[in-house]
Amino acid sequence: MKRFLIVVLALALLIEASLAFMCFFLPKTSFHFLDLPFNETYSLLGYIIAWFLALVSVLVGYSIYCILRNRDCRFLLNLIGFWWIFLGVGIYFKFGRLDNLFLDSAKGLLIVLLNNSHHKNTNVNV
Repeated sequence: MKRFLIVVLALALLIEASLAFMCFFLPKTSFHFLDLPFNETYSLLGYIIAWFLALVSVLVGYSIYCILRNRDCRFLLNLIGFWWIFLGVGIYFKFGRLDNLFLDSAKGLLIVLLNNSHHKNTNVNV
């Protein structure tokens, strides 16, 4: 379970870091990727989104580090997982984007389930 949890987190880190890079350095491309119109009014929004994606990338990277060092990161992983679940559900209900419902919510649910089964079966340093 630990290996599969690390693989899921590494894929999530790759996706989030790539999106953060795109929002920071290729804002027109990222807005096109998200099906949003790009103009100077929305450039601030893109910059703020980039910082949120960078924060999530750092948190996911730190959780991978904690798992590899056998440190307790149950709260952090549950926080990340539930954040993704509610993000996907919220975007679906607000904007009708079914892809976010499946990608983000499934990723979050998988992280929460793997995290709880991993910590139930192992002893970690607190």
